[in-house]
Amino acid sequence: MIAGILLFQAVACAVLSGIVANNKNRDPVGWGILGFLFGLFGFVAALVVKSAEPEEEPEKDQRSERVTRQSPTARKFNPDEHEKKCPDCAEYIKLEARVCRYCGHEFSDEEVERQIEERKKEFEEEREQRRKKRKSAREEPSKGAKERKVCPTCSTHHPLDQEECSRCGTSLTD
Repeated sequence: MIAGILLFQAVACAVLSGIVANNKNRDPVGWGILGFLFGLFGFVAALVVKSAEPEEEPEKDQRSERVTRQSPTARKFNPDEHEKKCPDCAEYIKLEARVCRYCGHEFSDEEVERQIEERKKEFEEEREQRRKKRKSAREEPSKGAKERKVCPTCSTHHPLDQEECSRCGTSLTD
């Protein structure tokens, strides 16, 4: 009699653990076995464990990692990353789309190619501006920094009006 009750309790905990685990995107068979072996403790563990993230397409993950690893200036123009607005329904669609998926508006091949070229030109101009901005930021001295003389012997920095190095005594006049 007691063995029957214990067996019923083990099976019930196994089923409940499996159901809870399945709802949390976990392996229901593995958690069912844990529920069967550990009874109420296995069921509580299945309740407490966090939900697993659903698996995504590996190709999409690899692409997004590749895009985020590249710096903005190193990236090349990719039409898939850009959208355009449909003139009929005002919904955003892929830049290369020939037909709006919302309202069915058709774009001519010439219009699509022209839009891609315009967006590519904008992309290149923005990339060049960012590159120039970074380059000028590296070349310009920081704000508030004064020009200073550098000792040729010990490389100590001194104000422009100083004529002798305070560290080694070398003359700073040219």
